[in-house]
Amino acid sequence: MSWNDSNVARLRDLWDQGLPTAQIGKLLGFTKNAVVGKAHRIGLERRPSPIRRTVIKPDRKKARSPIMPKLNFEATKEEIKETPKTQQNFQPVIKNLFTKHIKRGCEWPKGHPDESDFKFCGKDRFEDKPYCLEHCAVAYVIPEKEETEKQQITQSI
Repeated sequence: MSWNDSNVARLRDLWDQGLPTAQIGKLLGFTKNAVVGKAHRIGLERRPSPIRRTVIKPDRKKARSPIMPKLNFEATKEEIKETPKTQQNFQPVIKNLFTKHIKRGCEWPKGHPDESDFKFCGKDRFEDKPYCLEHCAVAYVIPEKEETEKQQITQSI
């Protein structure tokens, strides 16, 4: 069914009566969206939204983000033994950002993670890097240096 003059005239009458767009669509044989679109194109007066708006909008960040406790998984076995068996209230761990973290050894993997003899290098770390000096030389390659080495190799051939 298409919009003809009689349908448009009837749409204007029903629109002025204040009928909902879905009901107008059923009476005229069109969908609700077709009625809304035609009303917009012929310039009928806009209607207020049927969705009720609250005066004060709730803070969405507070409503959506629950407070998650920070768990300390780096506790040693000795610290676990020292804790008494009595009931304690939960206290989240507060990290001090100004103290240095516990330094672990080099994290360069040796072997395949699926194999039983898989381990990490474990040597002392180099400065603030996760690897020892030997593995830093492998992991952190300066691109300019790499390109010049390739050029030197190609020129020597």
